[in-house]
Amino acid sequence: MLRLTSSLVALICLIVPSFTHAASIDLTKATIVIRQGNLPAAEKIAPTILTEEIARRTGVQWKVTTEWPASAEAIIAISTLAEPPAWNARIAETVSSVPKQAEAFSVTVTPAVKGQPTVVAVTGFDSRGAMFGVGKLLRSLQWKSGAVSLSSEFHAHESPSRPLRGHQIGYRDTANSWDAWTYEQFDQYFREMVIFGANAVENIPFQEDIVNRLMKYSREEMNVKFAELCEKYDLAHWVWVPVLIPLPDEAKEAEFLKQQEKFYRQIKRLDGVFVPGGDPGNNHAAVLLPFLERMAALLEKHHPKAKIWLSLQHHLNTPEDVKLVYDYLETKKPTWFGGLAMGPGSPPMELTRQRLPKQYQLRWYPDITHCVRCQYPVPWMDPAIGLTLGREPVNPRPVDYTDIYRADYSFTDGFLTYSDGVHDDFNKNLWSQLGWNPEADPRDIARDYARFFFRSDVAEEGADGLFALESDTRGPLAENGSMGATFTLWKDLEKRLPTSGSKWRFRMHLFRAYYAFFSRNRLLYENELERQALEKLVQVDKLGVKQTLQDARAILARATTQPNDPELIARLKAFGDELFADIGLQTSVPKYSASGTERGAVLDFLDYPLNNRWWLEDQFDAIEKMTDAKEQLKRLDAVRNWENPGEGGYYDVVGHVGRSPRLAKLLMFGDVVRHRAEFPIPVQRWLDVKRNGLRQAWHLYLDSFPHGLDYNDLDTTSPYIVKLFAQSDSPLLIDGVKAKLLKKGETYDRVTEQIFEVPLEATKDGRITLTWEALDQRHLNWRDWHYVTDIWVMKQPK
Repeated sequence: MLRLTSSLVALICLIVPSFTHAASIDLTKATIVIRQGNLPAAEKIAPTILTEEIARRTGVQWKVTTEWPASAEAIIAISTLAEPPAWNARIAETVSSVPKQAEAFSVTVTPAVKGQPTVVAVTGFDSRGAMFGVGKLLRSLQWKSGAVSLSSEFHAHESPSRPLRGHQIGYRDTANSWDAWTYEQFDQYFREMVIFGANAVENIPFQEDIVNRLMKYSREEMNVKFAELCEKYDLAHWVWVPVLIPLPDEAKEAEFLKQQEKFYRQIKRLDGVFVPGGDPGNNHAAVLLPFLERMAALLEKHHPKAKIWLSLQHHLNTPEDVKLVYDYLETKKPTWFGGLAMGPGSPPMELTRQRLPKQYQLRWYPDITHCVRCQYPVPWMDPAIGLTLGREPVNPRPVDYTDIYRADYSFTDGFLTYSDGVHDDFNKNLWSQLGWNPEADPRDIARDYARFFFRSDVAEEGADGLFALESDTRGPLAENGSMGATFTLWKDLEKRLPTSGSKWRFRMHLFRAYYAFFSRNRLLYENELERQALEKLVQVDKLGVKQTLQDARAILARATTQPNDPELIARLKAFGDELFADIGLQTSVPKYSASGTERGAVLDFLDYPLNNRWWLEDQFDAIEKMTDAKEQLKRLDAVRNWENPGEGGYYDVVGHVGRSPRLAKLLMFGDVVRHRAEFPIPVQRWLDVKRNGLRQAWHLYLDSFPHGLDYNDLDTTSPYIVKLFAQSDSPLLIDGVKAKLLKKGETYDRVTEQIFEVPLEATKDGRITLTWEALDQRHLNWRDWHYVTDIWVMKQPK
């Protein structure tokens, strides 16, 4: 046996190639050299970023000088092609590799030779290039307490693909974290966005006047500070300014313009003003464009280089308004107009670029912060995840957002993403890097993220963990056995990385891994409780109605009286305390003052039913109040067999990823982007944390069935019915023929039971196809459209 094992080991050694790692150069005692003189902001801050970030991580203190050191163990030289330093000859062989483009840089390593020290040359095409080169170096270094090193073969020559790469950071009550921050925390966050290649920040200076208990400063103070930070890091400073007043209204317009002018006068830097055409805002182009002219005149007086941008979102996305905007741009050619912004609810990207006059730019305003009910929802998210993690959880999405970015970036001049907190922090840095190179491997970006923010020796495992958090949202939660592996991976990282101090990014993702694992365990537990409670109803003849209902209620109540994983619950609550203390992350409305339960308040959903408990309890209450014993028994039987379609029947929850076998599904949003019309994805309703006695099936729905639903192996001798729950009258077609409505039943919240006859003629081949008439619903809010939640195809009761 030993001989066999040894032979096997020898065979493996022959098959598996050996990998050699490049030698590392020791930068622990490096000296940083910069040029003399009055430096532009980005070049000036670059050595500060480098030295302070290394000191924070390692305790190593690098010296900064303007003279080339006579002797040094290693030198890090930071310079630009735009204004070469006096010591430029020392790095003459390396500067030729710098791409000749704004913000470009090279980072090259010249190993020590003949008594000369190792030189790491960070050379920018311009001052921003030097700063971004420092960011690249920081993301690539290996570090630990008291030591810094870099591969001797490291080199980088990069130039940005898109000129605009930024993120919206609005200081307002809606934000789920940074409304509680200090100036210093914002400074650090701006810096870290720079390190990953961002060059712009968008503030929200006016909308929402709420000042909550967490805010340490007034909106006015923070507006000034944001502009100062943009100046410090040479970031383009944008502002998001919805026009909420109804136009025209001379008095309100004058007041709003006065408010704007005060802001423009107070701030040092402003590069762009973005006015959304809707969400919010309800003005049509005919009255909005003249007001934008007045805004532009005011803006030019204080910031002559700044432009005004407009999105054709929601209210402004009508054929009439879109045509009016393009006609205005083509005929008047306003010089104060910067371009259009593409946000949620805007016309298609490619069409917009084609119609927009070439002198104007197209900016992307993508929603990278939400998971459901948004521009880029997680496709077919299990409702148990949607109901608990909700709309703003910690949500790294390396695969989806890379595909989304690659699908549309070429039509744009860049992006400023929509964000309302730090839960999407990885997504921000992913987009920033894709703005440099759209073909960048998202795994490389995830490695950089883990190396820089977690610890350099866990870059691989950290990247695995970030990808795993995304993959855990795909497919049915109950069947996702890989979630246990994700939890184990993060638990292992937890043992290796102490979470004391400001390690919030690691802790935040660790919290997500714990929460998702807990939710799956709870789903399995509560589904079993529901099964047991329904089985208890079978004993009604033996126990009587009152005792049966009492016992069934007690079984369902174990979800709260005997909760699954109480230790995990305690740990999740501790995470909430830690993250609130560290970065003001508001994971609960009552405890941490989150602005709403949909704003990342995931701890408020720790005991939200993942089964039909509330609906069943309501049914039990109604049955108990009945005076007719036969009706009680009849209703009990109906409740117990609610989902049972009978022999030869079918039951589908059409929006549930695990309970809709007749629907083809795309689980990657990159595929959804390309094929959404053919393969639509469901929507999850928002019901808040309050008690609402709806079945889980009614939390999510589909409003489009382009391929129809096929039901096979039907009894050709038996009449069938189709029962469904839908919002509004359902225009059902059976084999292309309008179905006959037999009965409308009970309405629960917004969905109504509807029963249709299946003609015998339709089932003579043993199959039927269900489709629906197309409806013109353009006049309705999407929340009021016709949709279907669940369907029974079953033999007609005698």
